[in-house]
Amino acid sequence: MTYNIDFLIAAMVILLLVLWYFLGQKRAEDLNNQVFLFFAIIGILDVVAELASNYYISFPDSNCEIAAMLATTIFYLLQALLPFTVICYIQTLHDNKIISAKKMFLSGVPTFILMGMILTNPFTEKLFYFDIPAGYMKGPWYMLMYYSALCHMAAALILIVIWRKKLGYRKVKVLLEILLISGAGVVIQLLYHPLLTTGFGMSLGILALFITINNPHANIDTLTGLYNHLYLVRKSNELISAEKSFHIITVYLYQLRHINKIAGVQGGNSILKLTARKLGEMCGKKAFRTTGKRFMILTGSLEEYEYYLTQLKRMFDGNSKLNVNNKIITVPVIISGIMNAQKLGDSGLILEYAEYLEALSAKSGLTEVIQDDHQTMNGFLYNKRVEQYLHKAITEDLFEIYYQPVYSTRKKCFITLEALSRLQHPELGWIAPDVFIQIAEKNHMIEQITDLQFGRVCRFLGENRYLMEHLLNVKVNLSSLDLMRNDCSRHFIRIMDAYKIPHNWIQFEITETVATEYNAGLRRVAEEFTAAGIGFCLDDFGSGYANLNTVMRLPFSVIKVDRSLLFDICRDEKRAIFYESVVETFHKMNYHIVSEGVETQEEMEQISSWGVDMIQGYYFSKPLPEKELLELLKKQDNIER
Repeated sequence: MTYNIDFLIAAMVILLLVLWYFLGQKRAEDLNNQVFLFFAIIGILDVVAELASNYYISFPDSNCEIAAMLATTIFYLLQALLPFTVICYIQTLHDNKIISAKKMFLSGVPTFILMGMILTNPFTEKLFYFDIPAGYMKGPWYMLMYYSALCHMAAALILIVIWRKKLGYRKVKVLLEILLISGAGVVIQLLYHPLLTTGFGMSLGILALFITINNPHANIDTLTGLYNHLYLVRKSNELISAEKSFHIITVYLYQLRHINKIAGVQGGNSILKLTARKLGEMCGKKAFRTTGKRFMILTGSLEEYEYYLTQLKRMFDGNSKLNVNNKIITVPVIISGIMNAQKLGDSGLILEYAEYLEALSAKSGLTEVIQDDHQTMNGFLYNKRVEQYLHKAITEDLFEIYYQPVYSTRKKCFITLEALSRLQHPELGWIAPDVFIQIAEKNHMIEQITDLQFGRVCRFLGENRYLMEHLLNVKVNLSSLDLMRNDCSRHFIRIMDAYKIPHNWIQFEITETVATEYNAGLRRVAEEFTAAGIGFCLDDFGSGYANLNTVMRLPFSVIKVDRSLLFDICRDEKRAIFYESVVETFHKMNYHIVSEGVETQEEMEQISSWGVDMIQGYYFSKPLPEKELLELLKKQDNIER
């Protein structure tokens, strides 16, 4: 029989080109790429063996019978091994980690049995044999090779279907295309034996993988040439699954946005490239660029970790200055270290922990170094548990509302309330509001919490309307994300109207941090609330960056002076003068003043003498649940239904 080897020659050219470009470029050195490289090499050897076998089959020679048997046996072995390699390749995409020897052995049992049959074939002649006058002859089990290939492809298809969610649409699409191309090659050769298309179909499949999933450029940051975030995730997950220890160092250029304003975007890019080049020269393939401003170094030993950390301190010593377009630019960074990062158990948590460490830095404009410790990691893991619980708390509405009464220095009674969110974890206990609110804002869950809590406030007022005969209003906090809603004012007004709550019963509070983000949208929302009869209050004045210009632009009627300004006013004359001047200034501007955080009689008497309108603090009452609040107000004001 004469065979057409044109498809085999084309397959050889394709595979050699793929191997040449794959080995010639910087590539990820994870398990999936290793299996792909093995797949490509086995594919080339398979085509070579098939060409050799075909030569001996096409030109039979009694003197070359042993060589013909050897070449064909090797070809059959490689043909048996290739489908198993495909199964292993799909497993690496799914698990993204080291495949256990047991798992690999179990999935390869059929292949090992077939390979055993191939190795014993020279004695049994069940698959093929060489007859001196006739040449190559098919044995009674010859079709077993085709059945094995098709069965492996069916198994691969089943795995792809089962693991489709974990693999993702893009990978599933590529794998299905590869199975279709490779399967078509097997079927064509099965139906017409002289047309050698099995190897050609396999080469097209490998080419498709090289272009898509195993494209070396997919793991490289295009700007700096370092490995990117995707590869770091896969590599760290591999190390975690293999139970190998490793350590992470991050370099965060936290003032890059400011640098872009000074040197332009191109100047900022030049700094990123220069930083990447220095890291590459120092660490080689252990350096990654994970985000626009952040670089990471992955080390396998504590010795390397300490060495790189020392070198980085020297590299960015004090105020590191770089020459960019003839401008000397100061490039401060935050260098953070995570020892034994595998303890976090997930690459995503490692990246989040790095950001958590950076957030602890003072960002003073100088280069800073921060390393994790037991206490810091426990704080991070605590926050993660809170974050996970928040999803359940929102779904099941597990939050509670506490109300802190605000005391009037003129009327000598409580005249308003502040509604405060509280959350209790079944194991962690009460979670500090600052903690879960900050996490909720970061994860864009705060709007859902605000809606749940505001609904409760309205329901409470609706059920206890007699309270408002003695109270001016109830203060409710809004976050910046709440105020950024397209229909912010209409949204909250609809909730109030649904519970038939008069608009003047509610006064919304925004912190001075939010107020400093003044823009036309915030002004419009504030005016819409004011027009509807809803009051506006500035919270925490003095805790951050609020200024009189911000205060005067927005329609506030009440200013809350932060507890931080109250500190030590009874002993520090300068602090006392400053606090009194703040109260006097705002009074002249016709604002009502609330002093927050009053805890002692001495503080209460001092600020009362300065004419503060209202006092909020533990001296009069801590935040109370609904039942205790009602009892307090009834006792004080003798309120009866």
